[in-house]
Amino acid sequence: MAATPNHGGQSGYINMPSAVVETDGTFSVGYSYDSPYGQLWATANILPFLQMTGRYVSITGIPGFTNTPGEYGSGYGRYKDKVVDGKLRLWSESEWMPSVAVGMTDLFGTELFKGQYVVATKTFGASKNIEASLGYAHKRPDGVFAGARWTPAALPRWSVVAEYDTTNYLRDFRASETNAGKRRKGASVGLEYRWGWLALQAARNRDQFSVNAYVSIPFGEREFVPKVYEPPYFIDDKNPPPLPSKEEWHRDAVYGADLVNALVKQDYKNIRVEQEGNILSLSLTNSRISNMGRAVGRAARTAVAFTPKGVTTLRITYTKLDQPIATYEFFDLPKLNDYLAGKIDRKAFLDVVLLRYPEKSDVIRDDQQSWLQEFLDKPAPVVAAAPSPAPVLAAAPASAPATVAPAATTPAVSAPAPAKAASVLKDDGKLAVGVGVDGDVVQIKSLDREANRFKIAPKVGFFFNDPSGAFRYSISAVANYDRRLGDGLYLNSAASLQLLETVSGVKQPSNSNLPHVRTDVAEYLRGGRFSLSRVLLNKYDNPAERVYTRMSAGLYEDMFRGVGGQVLYLPKDSRWAADVAVDALQQRGYKGLLDSRDYKTVTAIGSLHYRLPHDITVTARAGRFLAKDTGVRMEFKRRFQSGIEVGAWYTHTNGNDITSPGTPSKPYQDRGVFLSVPLNSMLPMDTQSTAGFAISPWTRDVGQMVASPGDLYDMFERPRADMHSYDGLGNFAERPDEQHLPAVNPPDRPFVSPWPAFRARLDQSASALPQPAEWVKATALIGGVVVASALADKPVDRFVKKHEDSKVYRNWDKLGKAMPYAAVGAAAAAFALGDDRMQNTGLISLQSVAAATGLAVAGKYAFGRARPEEDLGAWSRVGSSSSRSNSSFPSAHAAIGFAAVTPFAKEYDAPWLYSVAAVGSAGRVFGRKHWVSDTVAGGILGYAMGSWLWHAQRDQSKSGLSINPGPKEISVTWQGKY
Repeated sequence: MAATPNHGGQSGYINMPSAVVETDGTFSVGYSYDSPYGQLWATANILPFLQMTGRYVSITGIPGFTNTPGEYGSGYGRYKDKVVDGKLRLWSESEWMPSVAVGMTDLFGTELFKGQYVVATKTFGASKNIEASLGYAHKRPDGVFAGARWTPAALPRWSVVAEYDTTNYLRDFRASETNAGKRRKGASVGLEYRWGWLALQAARNRDQFSVNAYVSIPFGEREFVPKVYEPPYFIDDKNPPPLPSKEEWHRDAVYGADLVNALVKQDYKNIRVEQEGNILSLSLTNSRISNMGRAVGRAARTAVAFTPKGVTTLRITYTKLDQPIATYEFFDLPKLNDYLAGKIDRKAFLDVVLLRYPEKSDVIRDDQQSWLQEFLDKPAPVVAAAPSPAPVLAAAPASAPATVAPAATTPAVSAPAPAKAASVLKDDGKLAVGVGVDGDVVQIKSLDREANRFKIAPKVGFFFNDPSGAFRYSISAVANYDRRLGDGLYLNSAASLQLLETVSGVKQPSNSNLPHVRTDVAEYLRGGRFSLSRVLLNKYDNPAERVYTRMSAGLYEDMFRGVGGQVLYLPKDSRWAADVAVDALQQRGYKGLLDSRDYKTVTAIGSLHYRLPHDITVTARAGRFLAKDTGVRMEFKRRFQSGIEVGAWYTHTNGNDITSPGTPSKPYQDRGVFLSVPLNSMLPMDTQSTAGFAISPWTRDVGQMVASPGDLYDMFERPRADMHSYDGLGNFAERPDEQHLPAVNPPDRPFVSPWPAFRARLDQSASALPQPAEWVKATALIGGVVVASALADKPVDRFVKKHEDSKVYRNWDKLGKAMPYAAVGAAAAAFALGDDRMQNTGLISLQSVAAATGLAVAGKYAFGRARPEEDLGAWSRVGSSSSRSNSSFPSAHAAIGFAAVTPFAKEYDAPWLYSVAAVGSAGRVFGRKHWVSDTVAGGILGYAMGSWLWHAQRDQSKSGLSINPGPKEISVTWQGKY
C-alpha cells in the first residue's frame, strides 16, 4: 500500500496508528483538521524501521494569549503547540506473524498530547490489499484500539478505512473550553483517494467530520525530473585540424588557451594548465556538475581533443576554492578515447587509471599561468573540436539490464542545445537574466572563468510563533558578490534589501539570563530595510596532504563579526574526519551595517565526523559556544538516493538556561531538525545548488554556534564521498550501457538484520555464565568487600565535608562526572575505527556498560540510599524531593567506568586502565555524590560485567560479527561454525 498517514502524520488510519513504517526514505507533509485540532505535520522515515513526525497543532476555542484587541499577544490567534512523535518497528510482517511497532507521542516540551502504544499489523488477501491492526495505548489514546484499511484491487487509488478510537478527549488540555469536551470514544470510518504523490482523506466519527490532505515524496528515488536541458558533453569534430607537437604547444600559447576556453564553456572554473615531459596536467573545478567523477570525465573528454602529440599521460586535479581534493591520472590516452567512445568496458579502462589524494605539486598556481593570460577569453583562431549533443541519461536502478552502447558520436537520444533552455546563463562575466537557474525563480547574474560572481535574486524568509503573530514573512532582494583575489584568497559578501515584510512587527523580548547571542532576533528583524549580511576575506590553504586550513576576517553573519580559522584533517580512512574551528567574535549592531555591540567572545569547537553505512553521518562537537557555555553537540543525518539529507541535532552545555521554556530543575538544551535538498534532483539540468532549512522548538542562547565563513568539512564532504564510492569515477563517460553499474548509480543497500549476530553473542554469553555454586561464593565475597568498605563511609565523608570548598576536590568531582562519558566514547571510537580485534573489544565494552548500567539502576531502586550531600545519614533512604532512580547505591558512574575499561585491560594486558576508572570513581566521593561503599559496589559490578562478557565473546573465530572497512566500502558479516 502507499503512504498511510493518520491525522497526526504517523502511519495509521484516521487518528489511530498502525505498525506500518513507510518505505525507507518516504517523506510526507500535510494538514489535517479534526475539531478542535488543526495539525500541520511532517513525517520522515529516516531509517527502514524508524519513523519521526513533527506537528504544529492549533486548538480552536483557546486563545494563545488573549482575545482582547490591543493587548500583548492579541494577534497570535489560537493556542498552538509543537509536538514530536516517534515510532519504532520491532520486526516486519512475515507469512504468519504480524509486524509489531512501539511508539511515543509528544516526546518533548509541554507534553499535552503525550502517549505510548504498542500495535500489531497484518495484511491479508492475495494482493495484500486488506490491512488490520490491533494495539494497546497508555494516556493518549488510552486502552485497546483497532484499525483496518481496504484498497479494492480494481480501484487501487481508493481505500476505505475504519478504526476504533480510544482517545479520552475529555482529558485533553482545557477540553471543557473546546469541542474536545463534546467528543466521545468510538468507531470512525473514512474514504481515501491517492493520485501520485498527493492524497486526501475524509472521515466521520461519532460526532463530526474530519479531513487530512498530504503529499508523500520518495526521497529514495534518484531524481524526480529528467535532465532534458543538460548541456552536451564535448567530443571531437568530424574533421579537426592536426594536433600540435609539444614544441608547438610551448611556442604558441594559443593552443593552451583554446583548451581553457573550451572548458570554460562547460562551466569549469579556476582552470590551470601545465605541460611538462609526457604529461599534460590540469587543475580545475566545476561550478555546476554535482558528481566529481562526471565533472572529471567531461574535462578529460575535452582535454584529449587538445592534447599535443607525444603526451602519454593526462593528470586532472579536481579542486574546490583552489584546494585539491582528488587527482585522476590516465596513463593510456588511446584507451581513454576508446572508453569514452564505448569501445572498451570499464574494467579494462580501470587498468590505466589511478585515483589518489593530491600532492602539493599537483596544484598549478597563478604564477605558473602567466604564459596563457593574454590569450584567454579571446576568440580561438584554431577550432580543435566542437560540441555534440550528449545522451539524456536517466538514472537507472541497479537491477536494470545492460544495454548496448551506441557510438559516442551518434547518441541514441539528443538533448536540446543548452542555449535554447531558458534556464541557462553564459559564464562570460557579463550580466544576464536567468529564469529557474539554481532554484531561483529569477536572477540577475554574472559569472566568469575565475568563479567571480555577482548575483541578485529574491529571497523569502519566515518567522514563526511570535506572540504578535504566529506567522510573519519577509521578501527581500539579496545581492551576492564573490571575487577570487589570488591563490586560495576570496572575498565573499552579501547584502539584502527588504521589499515586503511583516517581520518588523515581531515584539517578543528575550527572557534569557545568558548573553543574548540569538534571542535578540526580534531586534535584528526590526533593523533597517537594508543590511550587510556578510563581508568576508577567506584564505584557504593545503599545507600538507589531506590537511586543509581556512583563515577568515570580517562580517560573519547578521549577528556577529570577527576573525578566526579552521583546520580540517582527512585521514586515508574515508569513514571519519576531524576539524577544529576557533573564532574571536563581537556582536554586531541591530542596524545591520557596521555598528556593533559590547559583547565579545571566543568560540572554540572541535568536531569529529563519522560516516556509517547507508550514507549516515554522525558528528560530535565539543567546546566553547557563543554564550561562553561549554559542552557537546551531537548531530545525526542521513542522505538518501535523491541526495536529500534529513537530520537532527542535540546540544548539552553548562549554560543553565532556566528561564522558560527551561526550568531550574530541567534547564533547556538546544535541539532541532534540519533538511537539505539538492536542487539537481528537481531541475531539468544538473546543479550543485542546495536549499535547506533548520528548525528548533525555541530560539535560545544556549548551545549556539556562529555561522561558519566557509566550513571546510561541508566543502569536501560530497567530493570526498564521490572519490571513495566504488572506483571513484562515477558517471565518468555518461555511457547509456553503464547506467546500471553500481559505480555509476550506487544502489540503495538494504539494511541487514542484526538479530543473527546479536543472538550468537547472547548464546556465547549465556554459555559463559558461572555455575550456581560459583554465584554463591562470588556474592558472599563481594558482599563482604562492600560491607568492609562501608566502615570508611562516615570517616571519609566527614573529611571531605571539612574540605568541600577545596578547588581540587571540585575539579576532581567534575572529572568523576565526565569519566563515564569519556570511557564510553573511547569504547565507541574503538568499535568504529579500530581493527578487528579492537572493534570486538569495543563492542564487548559497550555491552558491558549497558549491562552494568541496567543492574546499577535496579540496585538504586532496590536500596534507595540517600547521597552524602543530602546529610541524612549513611544508610538513610532518599528524601521526599529525590527519586529512587537518583539514589546513591550503587554508583552508576563507577559501574560504567569499570565496565568500559575492563575488556580493554584484559584484552591488551593493561591493568593501569583500572586506575583511570578508580580515579574517576573517587571523584564522586570527593564531590559528596557517593559514599565509599557505593563506588566499591559499582566498581565490582562493572568489573564483573566486563570480565564475564570478555571471557564469553573475546574469541570470535568460530562465530560472531565482523565489520571490515575497505577503501571503497564497509562490509558487515556474521559467520558461524559448527
